Amino acid sequence: MNRLLQRQIKRHLGGIEKVPESMIPFLEAIDRSYTHYEDDRLLLERSMDISSNELETTNTQLSEETNKQAKILERLKVSLNTLLSVDNSGSEANFINDEDDVLKVIDFIEIQSKHIKQVEEEILRVQHFINQSNDAIQVMDSNGNLIFANNNALNWMDGYKSANYGSKIFGKDSKFKSQKEWSEILDRLKHKNPLILEKSQEAMHHTFPVEMSIKQVKLQDEDFVICVARDISSRKDAEKIQKELIEGLNKSNEELENFAYIVSHDLKAPIRGIGSLTAWLKDDYGDVLDDEGKNLLHLMEKRVLRMQQLIEGILQYSRIGRIDKEEKEIDINEVLDEVIDTIAPPKETFEINVLSTLPKMINSEIRVSQIFQNIISNAIKYSDKEKCIVTIDVSDADRFWQFSIEDNGPGIKPAYHDKIFKIFQTLQARDTFESTGIGLSIIKKIIEQNDGKIWLESEEGKGCKFFFTLPK
Repeated sequence: MNRLLQRQIKRHLGGIEKVPESMIPFLEAIDRSYTHYEDDRLLLERSMDISSNELETTNTQLSEETNKQAKILERLKVSLNTLLSVDNSGSEANFINDEDDVLKVIDFIEIQSKHIKQVEEEILRVQHFINQSNDAIQVMDSNGNLIFANNNALNWMDGYKSANYGSKIFGKDSKFKSQKEWSEILDRLKHKNPLILEKSQEAMHHTFPVEMSIKQVKLQDEDFVICVARDISSRKDAEKIQKELIEGLNKSNEELENFAYIVSHDLKAPIRGIGSLTAWLKDDYGDVLDDEGKNLLHLMEKRVLRMQQLIEGILQYSRIGRIDKEEKEIDINEVLDEVIDTIAPPKETFEINVLSTLPKMINSEIRVSQIFQNIISNAIKYSDKEKCIVTIDVSDADRFWQFSIEDNGPGIKPAYHDKIFKIFQTLQARDTFESTGIGLSIIKKIIEQNDGKIWLESEEGKGCKFFFTLPK
């Protein structure tokens, strides 16, 4: 049992032997508490001794480190003052006076270092993108010294490396052959910036055409020239093929026009001859022919007339876009009046209504007349009413005028809306209605060559409404 506890028991209770048996467990518990307390006290004392020693060691190290940092800061302060500036007399200026100033400068340097790193990364990223370009990109100063070239430009300059930056570009790039030519380019840039030129590029053991976009820029009061060159070999090849195709097409069109003219001319003579023979038979033998013979002669006259109209229609169709191209300002109201006078329909069987004032436009008067005349003539020809009523209107459609010509005729089934615009196509037997099947094909071609379009809205038995557009 703990000695301190034994003394207290002897002093107050007369000794352990006089302690009641019931208190023995309580005293033993106190004894154990004393023992634990003593152990904890000894452990705490040992810990405090160790901590005290470690703290002393740490303080010594901190003191040494502080002295070392003070020396470093002092040296840094001297260095920064030296770097910042020296006054005119040559004596150093004390911009950095204490440690706080040094720390501020260090913070500033760290911020600037991060900013510089970001700028460098951005420059590398932009340079990477420029190097991926299929165009050759070069930057020169006003004297023709190469400042920068992307990978493609370096490849076009055989044997030229980025290490040669700062040297003259003449003789190293076939696009810039001499100082004189360079001076001429600079002079032209004064009047036109950017300047577009086509040149021959000698590179990679062959020569190919390039298109150069040259621009002069000013940076920090210094002039630079940026040149972006593109290989246009494919475009030149395509232009050559296009030119050959156009020449071939023009030749074919000319041959077709000559063929149409020759064929029509050769056909007109025998057709006229047949027509004359028919007229002679009718005059000389009309009295002796029976009704069947007279009917056959009448059919022959109609067929001859149809053939003449067909030949004339083919000629008109082949000539669209090549003749009668004269364009001038025309008043559609006047054009319509002339069309009605030409058709001359009886007033009791024909009525025309114009809902809006028709506009003026720049176009061929002959061609516009053909459009109105053909549609209105068809409305009269195929009318199944006692009175043919034609209604004309116009509306604004951006760059175009949109016209509409509506009739009250028999109408056309939707299935035939496209068919009627095809050459030689008719919806009724030609012996019932004389028609060559060319009229609507002609006006469709005229309208489409004017960048317009034509269509219709119609149902059987409900009349027909043609729409077409012409540029203003």
